[in-house]
Amino acid sequence: MPEPGDPLVEAALRVTVSGLDLAAAERFDRELSAARQEAERTGSAAPLRTFLHRWRVFIALRRHLDDSRGHGDTGDT
Repeated sequence: MPEPGDPLVEAALRVTVSGLDLAAAERFDRELSAARQEAERTGSAAPLRTFLHRWRVFIALRRHLDDSRGHGDTGDT
């Protein structure tokens, strides 16, 4: 698993989130900044790990919802 705070992981997540929801991308940046500050304040990587986990879950859920919307709709009524 990548280290918390890995800039490549953060960049990849940011690109993915931006592609799914632009408003969420703004929240992503705010929460990343807050997680970094908390990690520095506490000397713990836990805030960054929590941040990464939360956004991976967000991406997985959005992709699942997008997939389920695209698949069950045949257009027949």
